[in-house]
Order: sequence, then structure tokens, then C-alpha cells
Amino acid sequence: AEIRFLKDFKFTWTSSVNVDETRSTYTTNEYYGSYASSHGMISKYHTRTLAYNHQQLLNWTKEIGSHNIAVMLGHEAYVNRYYYLYANKNNRFDPNNNELAGAITEVGSNSYTTHYNTEGFFGRLQYDFADKYYASASFRRDASSRFHPDNRWGNFWSAGLAWNIAKEDFFTAEMFDLLKVKASYGSQGNDNIGNYLYVNTFDIVNSNGNPAAVPSMMGNKEITWETQGNFNAGVDFGMWNGRFSGTVEYFYRKT
Repeated sequence: AEIRFLKDFKFTWTSSVNVDETRSTYTTNEYYGSYASSHGMISKYHTRTLAYNHQQLLNWTKEIGSHNIAVMLGHEAYVNRYYYLYANKNNRFDPNNNELAGAITEVGSNSYTTHYNTEGFFGRLQYDFADKYYASASFRRDASSRFHPDNRWGNFWSAGLAWNIAKEDFFTAEMFDLLKVKASYGSQGNDNIGNYLYVNTFDIVNSNGNPAAVPSMMGNKEITWETQGNFNAGVDFGMWNGRFSGTVEYFYRKT
């Protein structure tokens, strides 16, 4: 949905939903081969993913003489729910029966669900004067459920400057249509580490007929965003009315 108001403002709301439902059945040959000793095996899998994303953007653009200004403010929220179910049996009665009820020996079963959420607030400012001087800055604050609440939020920013020398009166090399010198620095966050690493997790096992919790992984509440910093500098050029153009850049990245 998009709403324009007060001449220079635009508000956009975008929502998306993704649903994936997968059911699988696997069987083995009970008469010969590596699974013959189990007299046929049947496995059932069921997975479901429900994810949705909501984004709201407010844009303001203004042209005042040779000054061009663009401001964007935004919010984004993402939710992912994953469900998994598995069961396996041996000793099938009839090879044409592909249901768990058609086998008699329990081999194993399991199920679990995982939840993953992120939320972010962000903004961007862009400015140029007479197509000669450019400046931009952005900032975003993101949270991820993969970190402890004390370390859930991360701050990331960027800033950039550019100068189109070809637009200057003192520049007399007429072969150049564009000669832009630019430099920027920015930081980005990454939470691609898996779920629940900030808490102690346990496996529930059978201990002489009683349920017991066995440590699986020790959590670390200090885990937080991986941050990548990027410095970039370069030159964009265009020559002879666009017949020849290119970019030369240098970058330094630290994670």
C-alpha cells in the first residue's frame, strides 16, 4: 500500500507471507539389499514453515533550487516459525502399505519447533547540490532473537561523500562527461549463527525408564552481532558522450 500526502511525503507499507508445507514418505526394500534385515523400513517427515515480514517506509523528497534532499525513515519486523516431525518403523507387513500403521517395530520419532524474530528501525539521508556534491548517511538499529536480551540490539551506520569534478567551471577536459571521486564507510550486522546459542540446551534421554536431561551445549549470553566494517574509495568516469565509462575502486573490509 502506498499513500502520498503533503506533496513531498510518501508512506509505503509492504507485507509478505511465506508458507511451506512438506510431507515426505521414504521406504526401503524388505526382500534384498542393505535394509533386508530390517524387513522393510518406512519413515515419515512433516515440516512446516510460516514466515512473515512487515515493512513501513516514510519518504520525504524536496528540491530547493539546486539542492536535492531525500530522507527515509523505516521499520521492519520479521517472524519465522518452523515445525518438524519425524517417525520411523521397521518390519512392514505389506510393501504396498506406505503408512506407519503398516509396520510393527518402533525405531524412533522426534519433533521440535523453532522461533526466530528480528526487528529493525532505520533511516537514510541523501543530499546533492547541482549534481556536483553528494552526501549520504544512514543508521539502523536491529534486534535478533538469537541473542540474549541484554545483547539483542546492534547499531550500524554508514556515511559517504562524492564530488563530480566534471561539473566544476575550472575543469576544462571536455572529453570527460563524468569524473566523480567518492568515498564511504559503512557497517553491517550478521546474526546467521543458529538459534538458542545464548542459553544452555539439553537433550532429554531415557535413564532406566526415567526422563533425564543431558547437557547438549553450554550457552554464552555474551554472543552478539557479528559486525562487518567496509571502507570504499574510488572514481567513476565517463568520456566522449558516454562512449567509454568505468569505475576504479579500492575497498577494505574487516569482520
